Amino acid sequence: MVTSFLLLAGLGVVAVVTAVIVWFLVEAMAPDVLPELGTVFAVSIGVVGLEVVMGTFLATLGTFIYNLSAQYNGGVEVAVTNDLGPTPATARALLVVARARVHARRCLLDHAPVWASHVVRRLPVKED
Repeated sequence: MVTSFLLLAGLGVVAVVTAVIVWFLVEAMAPDVLPELGTVFAVSIGVVGLEVVMGTFLATLGTFIYNLSAQYNGGVEVAVTNDLGPTPATARALLVVARARVHARRCLLDHAPVWASHVVRRLPVKED
């Protein structure tokens, strides 16, 4: 309810400012065609007030009906979390890659030429 009220109130302010700016532009192009600025301002405030009240009511009603129906059919769950850990499939893939890297380093240690053995022996080998 609060979010929809703030959003609609902000849009209402934009609408009132737009109405006043349009009144000034039309008045500059064709004087004495539109009603007085006070009348335009009052009507725009009234329309925006009604829009904010009705819009907030409808948004709140829609949210209530959605939450009520979500209890019965599961609804759509939207979760905002900061859990950035790997998924189980990603964890398994990382484990396979780590084991393959250990295996490759062991093979390099066993089959390295003599001239490269000192480089291969410095490679860290993690055990599982």
